[in-house]
Amino acid sequence: MTLAGTIVNGHVRLDHPSDLPDGTRVLILVDEEECEHPHPMAPYDREKEIALLRESIEDAKAGRTRPVEEVMAEVAAKFDANNSSRIDERLVPHRTSSWEVSIV
Repeated sequence: MTLAGTIVNGHVRLDHPSDLPDGTRVLILVDEEECEHPHPMAPYDREKEIALLRESIEDAKAGRTRPVEEVMAEVAAKFDANNSSRIDERLVPHRTSSWEVSIV
């Protein structure tokens, strides 16, 4: 059996309800193609980070920006944060990745 879900604040949120009983052991495999953030222990690439910052600065200078309210509304909708009392915690992008869960 394979189940798909998303990690939110360190917990797996399944895409669809499951009738698995509490205590069922699972194996989590990361979908590397959808994981947009490197592993926290990955080597730091200073040149890559500087290039990304320079690109961001150029985008801002060229007017390729969006109002923060628009971006935050989009993020809140994506994570259904409007229905949560923990909105701030749920909007931390580096804590959210797509994962696949398999029964062991």
